[in-house]
Amino acid sequence: MSDWHSDEELAVLAKDSMEAEGILLSRYLRLIQYYAFHYASGADADDLVQEGLIALLYAIPQYSPEKGTKFSSFAQVCIQNRMKNVLLKNRKNPEPVENLEEYQSADFIDEVTPESIFLEKEQGILFRKQVMELLSDKEWQVLELIVEGATYAETARKLGISEKSVDNAMQRIRRKMRSVPREESSTE
Repeated sequence: MSDWHSDEELAVLAKDSMEAEGILLSRYLRLIQYYAFHYASGADADDLVQEGLIALLYAIPQYSPEKGTKFSSFAQVCIQNRMKNVLLKNRKNPEPVENLEEYQSADFIDEVTPESIFLEKEQGILFRKQVMELLSDKEWQVLELIVEGATYAETARKLGISEKSVDNAMQRIRRKMRSVPREESSTE
């Protein structure tokens, strides 16, 4: 796979390629962290990072380039909506993101070099592999269904378990995902 694919091309390729999915995960990790730390404080931010990653994993297979929307716009909406919903569910008020345009033009977009693309790809693949190794088969099934957009009730019905079991599995998944080390960019 060529490392010079656009996000839109990678989103299409990621439907069948863990490598492409890993590249997208690594490209959007900083944006997810940005939103998480602006919507929450303290321990809540780590939870929101995990929710943002889940939202991105959901956005990838749902993205349709035929609709004429950039993948980055689609992913941002998915990430923000999931974080806001989690905060509302926990009865906390999300704070609006200010100066998003300035952030996107200056901080989020790094200079693209072959080395940076290779490192992003490797980090995304490693992160996904580490998460897969941590989760049980049932937890992985739950995560896949939730990422695909299934509700807890739909997930419970499809897997033949209770909604409470789905909720418990998601709590364990979040805890386990927090233990996966995330590489920070050396440019920060």
